[in-house]
Amino acid sequence: MRIMIVGGGSVGGRLAEILVKEKNEVVVIEKEEKIAEALGERLDALVLYGDATDRKILKDGNIEKCDAFFALTADDKTNLMVCEVAKSFKVPVIVARVNDISNEPIFMELGITAAINTTTAAVLAFKKVIDEPEKHLINYVAGGKAVVFERAVQKKSKIVDKKIGSLKNRFVISGVYRNGEYIKPEPETKIMEGDILIICTPLEEVKNIDSWF
Repeated sequence: MRIMIVGGGSVGGRLAEILVKEKNEVVVIEKEEKIAEALGERLDALVLYGDATDRKILKDGNIEKCDAFFALTADDKTNLMVCEVAKSFKVPVIVARVNDISNEPIFMELGITAAINTTTAAVLAFKKVIDEPEKHLINYVAGGKAVVFERAVQKKSKIVDKKIGSLKNRFVISGVYRNGEYIKPEPETKIMEGDILIICTPLEEVKNIDSWF
């Protein structure tokens, strides 16, 4: 996958390291020169020094060819602006870091894949081990009214070999990973055994997900 990360600090830099190790093609944009230089020295990735709110630098990183986009700066205004640009380039997966949790609704109104407050995400990651050990929780969204999580498709799952468009349910499949590759979900996309699905559903419907898997 080709992945662009805006913000190469502690969060963005660490994510870049992980994604590079997983053999992804990574582009990092960082406005602090020293941080950009350090990242360029230690990462097998394209590191661009500059302000990502300038569309030119995003184009220099070939944003139009990206499969995923992460806005991970410490400034919500910047993250929102660059997410809007990524949206205009129709990047399939757009994820934003939300530093002030009260700003989460603004990001979600934009229609991005996920808006994640890192403090809240850490707390939820600990809690989900007790609450939902069989699911990999990603984040609560829409002010806690909905949840996004990963779910592996087993051989016994009722949705194996079914097309996404044929499913009549109250959850949305926003992403499919098959053999490590991202597949943009379309109505005609057939769900296969072994797929990892990114699912978004209202909080009250989480208990009903198991019946499909």
